[in-house]
Amino acid sequence: MEQRFVHFLHGYVRIRIMGASCDRFLNLCAFHGIFLWRLLPADGAYEACVSRTDFLKLKEIVKKSHTRIRIIKRYGLPFFIHKYRKRWACAGGALAACLFMAWLSSHIWNISIEGNLSQTDDVIFEYLGNEGVSHGMWKNQVDTLTLSDQIRNYFPSFSWVSTELKGTRLVIYVKEGISDAATGEGASDIQEGLAATGLAASKPGTVVSVYVRKGLSAVSAGDVVEAGELLVSGRIPVYNDDGEVISFQEVTADADIVLRTETAYHDEVPCETVLKSYTGREKNRYLIRICGSSFSLPGGWGAFELCDVTGVISQLKLSENFYIPAYFYKYTAREYENLQYYRTKDEVQAILESNLSIFVQNLEEKGVQIFQNNVTIDLYENTAVADGVLITDESAVIYTAENTDSSLSD
Repeated sequence: MEQRFVHFLHGYVRIRIMGASCDRFLNLCAFHGIFLWRLLPADGAYEACVSRTDFLKLKEIVKKSHTRIRIIKRYGLPFFIHKYRKRWACAGGALAACLFMAWLSSHIWNISIEGNLSQTDDVIFEYLGNEGVSHGMWKNQVDTLTLSDQIRNYFPSFSWVSTELKGTRLVIYVKEGISDAATGEGASDIQEGLAATGLAASKPGTVVSVYVRKGLSAVSAGDVVEAGELLVSGRIPVYNDDGEVISFQEVTADADIVLRTETAYHDEVPCETVLKSYTGREKNRYLIRICGSSFSLPGGWGAFELCDVTGVISQLKLSENFYIPAYFYKYTAREYENLQYYRTKDEVQAILESNLSIFVQNLEEKGVQIFQNNVTIDLYENTAVADGVLITDESAVIYTAENTDSSLSD
């Protein structure tokens, strides 16, 4: 592949060798170090490729071997430039295209996040925007190591963060920790601004288990705690030989704490509802956005009075990791009619059970274990209600600032 590129840069020709002493011609070329490739017989003669510089050396060899050569075709950049030497607009356009591609490749046009569960992409993108990381920024303005540390510090639920530049993409890989203790509001500010940070209960409950990695436990299994009560202190006492506290070591508490708590649940489904009956009629609308400017293609759905609109966005790319700031939007409008419908008791009960199942599944995905389900479903004349509490085992803790002036109580 590299040799072919070199031949293209220097230029080469395809020649036909004719005469009775073609073998002598080939031997003389080998003796003088003239390289021939793609040598093939053709109608009682030979055809081969030779570089532009070696072709100029064939005059004496042709004379000695009593052969004749004829150029069949010319290849390579020098011949291309010579052919189009008077078309400066083409050359300028090619140069402008190369410069534009170089400019595109020096920017970030796609940011993707992989591995996040507790934090949505929108929340992370909002943080990145506040930090000045956005689509269209120069690649050399991104320090991947610093950005990884900043994201990990701002989102304590991320136990590991790595950022990587791939072509025009910025890929952020995250791995979330088992504990959700640090997902409380203001946790990152507490960690950055205070030396001693403890863990407190985010809701009332009963302590099921405590495993402390850093800090001093203030509760034990079986204790009943209230919201805001300190569970693990970030102030570790230092004793002298007489057993007296002489100072405190201030750390950020780290522990796995499981609380048995109650989560209220309420859902209501009316028996009478309005259902959408789709007519089968659809219309599409297309839009192109390039560098922030949008261009609408012909079409629309102005004739539909009631319709659902869905959209698909595709970002154009030249390769797997070479994205460009061009987006293609496809909107689909589906016409429907409103129909009054009265659900049966079995139908509303099935809806409530499905909603409760989804709610429980979402809790379990966050690491919450359902210990007891005390939700009941009551059916009335015009509605059905699911109401009750879920007794759960979860890491319902948050970071809290500790008063460094107070002494540690037993």
